[in-house]
Amino acid sequence: MNLMVDVPGHGKVVVDIAYGGAFYALVSAEKLGLDVCSAKTRVLVDAASAVTQAVKAQFKIHHPDSEDLAFLYGTILTDGKDAYTEDPTTNLCVFADEQVDRSPTGSGVTARIALQYHKGLLGLNQTRAFKSSATGSVFTGSAVREATCGDFKAVIVEVSGQAHYTGTASLIIEEDDPLRDGFLLK
Repeated sequence: MNLMVDVPGHGKVVVDIAYGGAFYALVSAEKLGLDVCSAKTRVLVDAASAVTQAVKAQFKIHHPDSEDLAFLYGTILTDGKDAYTEDPTTNLCVFADEQVDRSPTGSGVTARIALQYHKGLLGLNQTRAFKSSATGSVFTGSAVREATCGDFKAVIVEVSGQAHYTGTASLIIEEDDPLRDGFLLK
């Protein structure tokens, strides 16, 4: 929380790191001189990627239960409206190799709620709406109870939204396939 990061092209910027199934850097786009609601997507992606790379270079992420989860998945640029209100707060999630989520991002919404709760900006069972600046789709979520993860205070979060199938797949395993059980490369 409140980490000072030197972001190339943007200078020193305060970001938060939060976990919601993946670790994200969270920063108001305004701190980068941008408006998450009106800036061109490519400009937002470039800024978010610069934040991600800077955080990865300057800080080590730790997960209390699994080192396999101890990495920064991406950066979420927000409208900075983190205090509770019934109006939606807008964000753009840029993750992995500069992919943009078409939704507000379930794990990202979870991370934002956990951070807002931790900062005292959101209470238990207060529902917030989160809107994607890329598509306008909306998720809602709330912190429903306190918990712990390792030595860290945490919250259990419920997120809801609408999703649509984008594809299906059928996998077939033939009886005589010598690799039907899989294989391991080292």
